[in-house]
Amino acid sequence: MHAKVVSFGHCLPPQVERAGVMRPIAEEPVGPSTLAAEAARVACERAGLTASDFDFIVFATTTPDVTFPGSACYLQSQLECGTVPALDIRAQCAGFLFALAIAEKFVRSGQYRCVLVAGGEVFSSGVDYEWQPDVARLFGDGAGVAVLGPGAGRERIEAVVTHSDGRRYRDFWCEYPASRQHPVRMTREDFGLGKHLPQIHPVRVAEFGREHIPRVVREALDRAGRTASEVDCFFISHVLPEVAEDAARALGLQGDVVTVPSARYGHLGAAALPVAVSEALSSGRVGSGATVCLAACGAGAAWGAAVIRL
Repeated sequence: MHAKVVSFGHCLPPQVERAGVMRPIAEEPVGPSTLAAEAARVACERAGLTASDFDFIVFATTTPDVTFPGSACYLQSQLECGTVPALDIRAQCAGFLFALAIAEKFVRSGQYRCVLVAGGEVFSSGVDYEWQPDVARLFGDGAGVAVLGPGAGRERIEAVVTHSDGRRYRDFWCEYPASRQHPVRMTREDFGLGKHLPQIHPVRVAEFGREHIPRVVREALDRAGRTASEVDCFFISHVLPEVAEDAARALGLQGDVVTVPSARYGHLGAAALPVAVSEALSSGRVGSGATVCLAACGAGAAWGAAVIRL
């Protein structure tokens, strides 16, 4: 038995102009769990399921609803899933791939038969469009999900590869509020210095992405026993869209075979890949039987890739 993706779903707030660009922005006071709940309802409708069918929830987010409990608990509550286990994953931009790797193994083991894998972000409430417009304009809000189940046919998750390098945590991070800051998690001085806002070293982040995205895509293709020419569509996520585009060129990819989510909606973090695949399915750009490759690289540093036969 193997694991397959039964359906995808997504939820994007309306486009709003911020710092001179259009981005999906949650103007209502919601967290990522609310957006993910709507995405899950879409996925259920597409697959003929109900939320009561889920027996495990894995939620990847960089921007949780609150410090604790995890956003997966909020999502479980909104979907009224009873007491099924609900787990948060913190792997930032590559979070959906890490969540997918976990869920795939639980399905293959037979422990769970219907797993909701979600990625959701509300970045807009954690950036400052006046104080740091060049950074703030990179981000958008949204959520995407995949429903996993057992399969015996050609539709399957063929490979998932993940990596981390914690030595690079300062290249792209948000330092405060921090439990390691004593006696309080953030001082007025920290706030005044903008330490509660995302900080990015664009040169280092770009160099790392250009090197590691092509490498991890090739690793995933090798593990799946595929060549790039056998893949119908590549979805490549990076906070800097030009880096994803450069990685695609390094792989010899061009044209409609490549989708760069951050060029379309801004960076959606853990939500970027499931949103992009869900939109491609709903528009008919990819369909049943297609083989897709998903790749992401970002904060952590964390990066990964997956090959999926839909």
